[in-house]
Order: sequence, then structure tokens, then C-alpha cells
Amino acid sequence: MVQPDLSGQYARVYLEYNHATDIPAKEIGWTRFICLSDTHSTTHWDDGGRMPRGDILLHAGDLSSWGTVRQLQKTIKWLENLEGYGAKIIIAGNHDLWLDKECVELLKFDDEERTTMLNTCRRLMEKSRLKQVGLTYLEFEETTIQDPDSAKEWTVFGSPASPRHSSGAFQYGPIEEAEEINSRIPARTEILLTHTPPYNILDETRKGKHAGCKNLEKRLASNDLRHCRLHVFGHIHEAAGAVIIEAVKERAERVAVNAAMIHRGKPIVVDLKN
Repeated sequence: MVQPDLSGQYARVYLEYNHATDIPAKEIGWTRFICLSDTHSTTHWDDGGRMPRGDILLHAGDLSSWGTVRQLQKTIKWLENLEGYGAKIIIAGNHDLWLDKECVELLKFDDEERTTMLNTCRRLMEKSRLKQVGLTYLEFEETTIQDPDSAKEWTVFGSPASPRHSSGAFQYGPIEEAEEINSRIPARTEILLTHTPPYNILDETRKGKHAGCKNLEKRLASNDLRHCRLHVFGHIHEAAGAVIIEAVKERAERVAVNAAMIHRGKPIVVDLKN
């Protein structure tokens, strides 16, 4: 059995393991989160037993590689068929073009084709349909999830947005747009899913640039989101990892997880004390 790679007063994080069975069972009174992101249409992650099971699976976006409807369908089907989780919560990312009806890249398609594709995705992501297979899709929305082993309920908010880099979905530019988007995160949020990292937290590109959102970092550093205990994101593949940010005054201890899968090849496991 492996030991946690990171431990706090109320959190344990497992980063390095060879097989899912290497990770010890969670203790009573804790909730286990399985964190992943940026799977980009790849669905072999469970080969060889690399996908640990847990109470709540969190996917922080870029479900597809190039944003095609077929790629999105492939990923959703894979997530639907994943068993061993009490709940599975997902958001989109900048690659998931057809989930953003405002995405300018969709304008290159004629009206009829664009309407057909958007309607196909709308049916695919319909909340009632996803609920039947244990999936919850959040797009600037919150939900409440109960730990199946206890009475603990977690408040989760999901945002697919990220700072504009090039063409893509759910992107924002000026500081005013960033402030408006991040102001949607309710103060009661305990589990936060965003596609973008916050600035200077697991956001360094291979060129040495910090590509995270400064406004999101500012909000997290304030008492506005003092109840947030787990923040899962992706987007910057090479910065995958986790850190525990110590509690300060009224702010709770927070685990920040860049769960991008492309280079790691396995999720990050986080246990939180209820």
C-alpha cells in the first residue's frame, strides 16, 4: 500500500501509484474524490487497472480532442459505462466546441449543419438522460452531491471557462469578463471544478509562462470562497499535480489539483474528511 503523497489536517492526496489497488481504502468519515481532466477523447485510461474507484468522480473538461460531436459521444459513452462511483460530475473545456453554442469556430459550418450538430449535443448532454447513468454535467451551475457512505453533502460548482488563448470554446478576454464569470461561483461552494487553473497554481507552461486566471486566483485567495476545500482543474497539461493550500484565518484548507491526464496517464485521488 502506498502512503499519501500529500497530507493536510483534513486532506490526503495520492499522486504516485502503479495500480488502483495500491491505494488504501478510505477511512470512515472521509469522502474519496477521483480527479481527472483533459482526457481528449482517449478512453483507455482504465486499462491495466489504473482508474481508482471512489465516491465522486470529477472531470474538469476537455472531454474531446478536436471538439467533434463523434469525439464527444465517445467520451460520454466511456464515462457512462464507468462503474464504481457514487456520482460522476463533469464540465467542458476549451476543446469542447459543440458544447458552446456561442463558439465562433462553429460559424464556419452552414446553418443547417450547425443546428443539427448542436441539437445532437443537446440531446447527448440532456440532464435527465445523463442522470439515468449517474452523470451530472455542469455549465456555470452548482449541484449537491451526497457521500454514499455518510450523510455528508458536498456543494459543487462547475465552470468550463478559461482565459482566451487562441480559438476555442468558453473563453473570455477582458478583466470585466473574467470578473463576471468568476462572480457566478457561489460563496457556499465546497468543491470547485474549473477548466482553467488559478494564476500561479499548477499553471506553468513548458515555456515558463503562468497561464492561469488572475481573477480566479484573487477570488480564491479572498474570504469569498472560504468554504472551498477542493479545486480541480486542468488545461495546462504539463503542470499536472496537486498542492495543499493551508488554512488562513477563516479560509479552509484547500487542495488544488491539476488533473490533466495526457502526461500522467492516471487520475489524482483526494480524500477529504467530512
